[in-house]
Amino acid sequence: MKLKAAAERAKRDMSTGQSAKVEMSMNGDDYTVDVARAKFEALNSKIFNRTMDTVKTVLKDAKLKEAEIDDIVLVGGSTRIPKIQELLSEHFGGRQLCRSINPDEAVAFGAAVQGAILAGVRHSLCDSIVLVDVTPLSLGLECEGKHMSTIIPRNTKIPCTKSSQYTTMEDYGEALDLSIYEGERPATKDNHLLGQFRISGIERAKRGEPEVLVTFALDANGIMTVNARDKKTGADAQCTIANACKGLSQAEINRMVEESERYAKEDAELVKKVELKNEIQSMAFDLQDKEKHLAEETLDWLEQVDLMTCPLSTLVARRRELESKM
Repeated sequence: MKLKAAAERAKRDMSTGQSAKVEMSMNGDDYTVDVARAKFEALNSKIFNRTMDTVKTVLKDAKLKEAEIDDIVLVGGSTRIPKIQELLSEHFGGRQLCRSINPDEAVAFGAAVQGAILAGVRHSLCDSIVLVDVTPLSLGLECEGKHMSTIIPRNTKIPCTKSSQYTTMEDYGEALDLSIYEGERPATKDNHLLGQFRISGIERAKRGEPEVLVTFALDANGIMTVNARDKKTGADAQCTIANACKGLSQAEINRMVEESERYAKEDAELVKKVELKNEIQSMAFDLQDKEKHLAEETLDWLEQVDLMTCPLSTLVARRRELESKM
């Protein structure tokens, strides 16, 4: 603890000077070390760069360019470190940073403003301020092949309501099992299961014909109601998930987002495979009257294919074969 306190004092001293002296006593011995700011910056370069990675991620999530940012507010005592201020200013084209708010008080200031807004307090200084929550992860359903169909994308403003249409993958099925996930990966095995339910009494027809509308309604408290309704029979079912966007820790959310970025190339290929599979399936349905044997054989093959291992070229060849028969 003594060493940590001495390091903290040195860090603060180097925010205003070019060097700092670290002095401490241990077991009756006195120790003194002079640390130059340049050495301090070199030792912490990786940590400083991670700060900029966070800034880039925030801009990407908000779909904003650096030039669209009105002001750059420093939050937290460590933003007093000259190197961090230099990196921030350079990233935003040499712009001046906002210094009108004490970095140690910025979070408390913002919380006070939000508290006033929630309490209905009206003041000219905060009338134009609107703070909104967003979904930290995408929300969706598991589809055939255990891939995720996103209904509410990550960073959607809360509260929100969004819908998407689904169908059956078996002939004359009268029920549909629905699994709800949150996450950023196309394969549901890499995402977090939130809940499951079943809708019964759907249209008894050939696969692909029933139309089931699934609606996600998410409120500000993280409570999500998932409703499924068959357009023809009127059958419906629903479930309520109390911890949507709230059940995972920030560390778990960060891990899932980081993994989605790390495996972006592999996931992009899987998404392409899913799109090809859906195209092949749609073409097979359209060919049932004209090329029944080929259509049925293709649909049976699609039920067995594993998109994780199936080469992309195989799917492309299948699509070309069907295109030649259209």
